[in-house]
Amino acid sequence: MLIPSKIQKWLRADAFPQRVILSGDKSALDMAIEVASQLQDFPREKIEKGIHSDTILFRDTGKSFKIDWSDTAKKEGQGEYENVRGMIRWAHQKPTEGTYRIIILENLERVSHVAPHALLKLIEEPPARSVFLFTTRNHHQLLDTILSRMTVVRLAQEHRDFEVSDEIREFLDHTDLIRKFQLIEDLQKKSKDNEDKKINRTVFYDFLERTIQHARLFDQHRKHLDLLFETHQSISQNINPRFALERLAVKITS
Repeated sequence: MLIPSKIQKWLRADAFPQRVILSGDKSALDMAIEVASQLQDFPREKIEKGIHSDTILFRDTGKSFKIDWSDTAKKEGQGEYENVRGMIRWAHQKPTEGTYRIIILENLERVSHVAPHALLKLIEEPPARSVFLFTTRNHHQLLDTILSRMTVVRLAQEHRDFEVSDEIREFLDHTDLIRKFQLIEDLQKKSKDNEDKKINRTVFYDFLERTIQHARLFDQHRKHLDLLFETHQSISQNINPRFALERLAVKITS
């Protein structure tokens, strides 16, 4: 993995910031894991599997990152530290195996509304030997109070790997609303293709983000970008993703 020169300089100088947001596509999480591996001098595959005792990885499972380890969080299978207060307790513990206590949190823009405010104190005064690596697909969706306290690293988007999708072109072009609703219905079924039969929002995020990439590349679809970003934001605020996409379909068809 090619690490940006800015990050390489921090690593070589042993001057890595304590609070970093990696902003980009899905590669941001891979980058965070790679950075943690180098900071801890520990194999990245073991960091990724959660084997390192001083590195904790909070993946975006489609469920909101909560304040407390509540009954709801337990039912959703979230662990003791997979919440803001748990994260704070964990970060204040001294490293036992590595050089740092490193917290990786995927898709910071997707945490619950109140979670960023609860994180502010920790971000303002991070414990010694702690490093926070947060990823986001769009740092502009984050609170200014969070951004002002973090070092943002923008990662290159992987447009070379982007393939033009017929279903996305149809979704943006076609005037048949029923066909658009059928596509959304297919996404809904795909999102529930799991043991719990609960909606996995990442299915909708992936579709929307591919659609945004498509709209950026083609002049005739660029006019829909504001609506696409608005829909992405709505889903991140826990609006029903199917409803949000259906509303989008109606607006771009009218």
